[in-house]
Amino acid sequence: MDSIIFDLDGTLWDATEASLKAWNEVIKNYKEIERELTKKELESIMGLQIEEIGMRLFPNVPKERQQKILGECAERECIYLIEKGGRLYDNVVEVLNLLSKKYKLFIVSNCECGYIEAFFKYHKVDK
Repeated sequence: MDSIIFDLDGTLWDATEASLKAWNEVIKNYKEIERELTKKELESIMGLQIEEIGMRLFPNVPKERQQKILGECAERECIYLIEKGGRLYDNVVEVLNLLSKKYKLFIVSNCECGYIEAFFKYHKVDK
């Protein structure tokens, strides 16, 4: 074995609280969504495709509008994560530093563009 591949969410960090704040900042600008999302709702859609997320979270909003809202949520989420970060799990940096001495390390995620980069940028673990 010469490499280790990590999934980001739920393995290296928990960005749920930060993501929830970012998403709620966006959806409050849409009058057709008359509530804030909950942590439980956000956790329930993690890992789903964007179309499914739109249908689950905003079933009464037209599909094109769902996609616009979710695109803005993803953009705001990345900006927020660069500024505030997510919550790293205990000893993640130390473990990654130790493992990187022997293995090539990789991250995979089905997230939007910029999400992994936000993780690297805020927590300074890109090396």
